[in-house]
Amino acid sequence: MPCAVVAAVGTTATTAIDDVKRIAELAEEHGLWLHVDAALAGTAMVLPECRWMWEGIERADSLVMNPHKWMGVGFDCSAYFVRDPQHLIRVMSTNPSYLRTAQDGEVRNLRDWGVPLGRRFRALKLWFLLRDLGVEGLQARIRRDLGNAQWLRGQVDATPGWERLAPVPLQTLCIRHIPEELAGDEAALATHNLGIAARINEGGRFYLTPAVLKGKQIIRVSIGSSPTERRHVEGLWEELQVQAARP
Repeated sequence: MPCAVVAAVGTTATTAIDDVKRIAELAEEHGLWLHVDAALAGTAMVLPECRWMWEGIERADSLVMNPHKWMGVGFDCSAYFVRDPQHLIRVMSTNPSYLRTAQDGEVRNLRDWGVPLGRRFRALKLWFLLRDLGVEGLQARIRRDLGNAQWLRGQVDATPGWERLAPVPLQTLCIRHIPEELAGDEAALATHNLGIAARINEGGRFYLTPAVLKGKQIIRVSIGSSPTERRHVEGLWEELQVQAARP
């Protein structure tokens, strides 16, 4: 018997987005715990214009996002939200004599919320980032990344020989190059595109992550590093075309 369902808001490979609202309806209908994985895309929710991506989030039982990804907090820093902490405490709490203190009834002890008894003060890194950039500064940087991704999407879509294999709701593009002489030969196309990515990575100016999407080898471009500006994305596009033209 299933006991939980996980909805993804921004999958790793393509930043695909599940219908959280509809999944929440199904979870409630069948009495299932609804967890939402927004590891990278959760950062985009600082923008009001992006919140359509997780409509229905208020009906989830738990949510996780990773500020150490797109938000720019130093690794590692994951944020976990839960609707009913008492549910976790009923399942996870432990109370051996050697862990008892006089303050047990006065503080929130996170050892009772999960498996590990101890953890580092990761929240301090996030606090520093928010104090440094502020909400408006963080919003400006995320909008910059979204704009750069849309710029690159436009270049790919307008250039013969290049194919985009997934929508671009956030900052990740899934693309590949298809020379006329290799069209229809998936094995040859895979080798060709892996070669493009490998040569670019070896060059040291840019870094790409090859992936496979629905059986097709793609080049995955993720735009989200704090120092990345439009000129860097323009340079990557030039390099992609140079390497694609090599035999």
